[in-house]
Order: sequence, then C-alpha cells, then structure tokens
Amino acid sequence: MRFISEGGYSVKLGQEEAHQKWLEENEATLAASMPEGVKYLGTFVTVLSSEKQAGFYKQYLELDSYGALDRLATANKDAASDFGRLNREFSAFADYEYAAPWSGLYKAVVDATIFDPES
Repeated sequence: MRFISEGGYSVKLGQEEAHQKWLEENEATLAASMPEGVKYLGTFVTVLSSEKQAGFYKQYLELDSYGALDRLATANKDAASDFGRLNREFSAFADYEYAAPWSGLYKAVVDATIFDPES
C-alpha cells in the first residue's frame, strides 16, 4: 500500500529566507532521519496553483502503510533523535494560526477501495 502525505503550511511573516536557509542546511539529514516505512520526498513552495486553502509550502512524504503514521508520531516524541530535533526546529517557521491553510493524506488509486454505486 502507498500513501502520499501532503503537509501544507505557511511560513510566519518575515521568516521566508530563514526557512529556506534552514532547509538548505538540514533537508538531507531530515530525509535520512525518517522512520521505517516513510520516505521524505521533499518540501516545495507553490509557484502556480488555483488552490487557495492549502498553504504556500508543501512537504511530501511517501508512507508504506497507515502504520507509518504511528511510527512518525512515535519518532516525533523523541526530542533527542535527529527526526524529533529537526521537526522541533522546523516547527518554529510554520504559521499555526487556526485560519492558516493546511493539507491532507492521499492514497494510491491502485490501493484504494473504490466502487461504483449501484443504480
């Protein structure tokens, strides 16, 4: 089973350049720190989009199962690990206002339960 987790977010006003610099310095370590079953695909800035509610930045992770979400949660609790430390540093850039946009979790079509309703 494959999932793509899209974490959409916006960066606090005045922190765009620091956010970019932090990613330049830490992205490789962040990718290497992912728990089993999770692959870091990258963090992207929106260049063109009609979507107005999902944030200006997107972080994509490939997950091998729903269990990968549990492993992410467990890994994030360990502040001493690279994963936990980097996520805490990274979180300083995000705008956590309730009105700020965010995104979701997507499942591969070939793995999804899809059926046509009966007529």
